[in-house]
Amino acid sequence: MNPEDSARWLELAVEVPREAEEAAADILRRFAPRGVAIEPAGRCVVVKAYLPDSGDLARQRRAVRRALASLAATVHSRWLREEDWAEAWKAFFPVLHISQRLVICPTWRRYRARAVEAVIRLDPGMAFGTGQHPTTLMCLRALEEVVQPGADVLDLGTGSGILTLAAARLGAASVLALDTDPQAIQAARQNVRLNGLEAIVRVEEGTVQAALGPFDVIATNISAPVIVELAGVMAAALKPGGVLIVGGFIEERAAPVAAALTAAGLSMERTLSDGDWRTHVARKT
Repeated sequence: MNPEDSARWLELAVEVPREAEEAAADILRRFAPRGVAIEPAGRCVVVKAYLPDSGDLARQRRAVRRALASLAATVHSRWLREEDWAEAWKAFFPVLHISQRLVICPTWRRYRARAVEAVIRLDPGMAFGTGQHPTTLMCLRALEEVVQPGADVLDLGTGSGILTLAAARLGAASVLALDTDPQAIQAARQNVRLNGLEAIVRVEEGTVQAALGPFDVIATNISAPVIVELAGVMAAALKPGGVLIVGGFIEERAAPVAAALTAAGLSMERTLSDGDWRTHVARKT
C-alpha cells in the first residue's frame, strides 16, 4: 500500500429510519475505532462512522453492508485524508447549551462560562452520549428538574458519562455510573477525571441490582425492552419518593414502557417529547 494512502479514512454515512438508529449505531461501532456520530435527517437519521484505510477494509465494508441489510439502510461513502477526518469528526460536536444552567463543551473547544453555568467538559470517545441526541437532551433536562443538592444518583448505561456528569454538576452528593461496555467505562472514567469529579462519581462495569442504593434518582437512556425488563429492579433500588427517568425509545414504545413502570409500583409523573422520541419520569410513592 502506498504510504500516502495509509493516512486516509473512509466515511460511511448510513441513513436509516429513526427506529433503526440504535441498531445501526451498534453495528458501525464494531468497525469504527472512534465511535459514531448521529445527525437528524427529517424522519430518518444519518449515522456516520470512520474506518481507517487498511488491508482489511474491503472485508469490513462487506461485513458492514451485510449487517445493515435488514435495516432499510442507505449507505454513502467517501474518502477523507487524516487532517480532513479530524476536523470532520470534531465538527459534529459544538458547544451545547442544554438550558440556561447546563452547558456541554467538547474538550477541543474553548468556552468561557458564566457564573450561573454548570459546564461539563466531554470527550465522547467510542461511547454513546454527546448531548445532541433528543433522548439525551430530554434526560438532561429531566435531571435538572429533579436532582436536589445532596442526592444519591444512579446512571444506568452511562455511555460517555454525560448524565453522570450532569447529576454531579447539579449538586448530587454521590453518583454511581454503570455500564456493561468496557469502552464506555473507559470513556466515562476519563470524562470524570476531565471534570475533576472523582470524589463524587464512581464508574463501574455492571448493571442495576436490587441490593444497590437506595437512590434518590435513577436515570437510564437505553432501550424500551431493557427498561421493561429492569423496571422492577430499578423501582426496588429507589428510595421512597425517588424519581426514575427513562429514555431511549420512540412514541410507539412509550405505552408499554409506562405500563411496566406502573406495574413496578411507580407513579407516572410526566412524559417528555422530542420528535418521535419519548422520555418518562416516574416516582416511587
